[in-house]
Amino acid sequence: MDAHPQEVWFQFLVNLSRYIDSRISLSRKHSAQVALWARDTARLMDRPEHEVQTIFWAAMLHDIGKIGVPDDILVKCGPLDDDEWYLMRLHPTLGANIVRSAGTLAHIAPLIEHHQERFDGTGYPSGLRGEDIPFGARMLAVVDAYEAMTNNRVYRAARHHGEAADELRRGMGSQFDPQVVEAFLTVVEKGVQPPQNGSRSLSAVL
Repeated sequence: MDAHPQEVWFQFLVNLSRYIDSRISLSRKHSAQVALWARDTARLMDRPEHEVQTIFWAAMLHDIGKIGVPDDILVKCGPLDDDEWYLMRLHPTLGANIVRSAGTLAHIAPLIEHHQERFDGTGYPSGLRGEDIPFGARMLAVVDAYEAMTNNRVYRAARHHGEAADELRRGMGSQFDPQVVEAFLTVVEKGVQPPQNGSRSLSAVL
């Protein structure tokens, strides 16, 4: 029996996410790890299970917009210039537009579009502030930043947990939602494992 078109499209997006991870992350599992940590943190914060699932899949696909960013920008060792930053800042909107085209995944698009917003309103693409940023996007901002810092990238070595945790704490109230930071660090530092309620495992999505 032929696969349903939506299933084919969904698998294509997951494969696209894996390909993008392979361009920037030596582990090639950046998005999958973000998804698992975001899922566990959302459950620890007692979010409804339907929202947990939305966050999980938004995390799995949050970087697919980087398909439109050239490799020499994605893996650049030094600071980006203005033109390079312009292209980089397009990736949340591009990613959101890609998942909207999938129909049944349209509900995760706002989380992808706004995962680079900052809690103080200085992020992009829309400059949203505080709780105007969708909760799932605030979650992704924290977990994505931590995983990026503690993962070996093609252009730099990983930082230790303590350094990354300190960076998250310094960003509380400015870059990050303080409540999300505290919950996430509880998951990471104390190994909290909320009950499993149907999210697919890391092995199931790789």
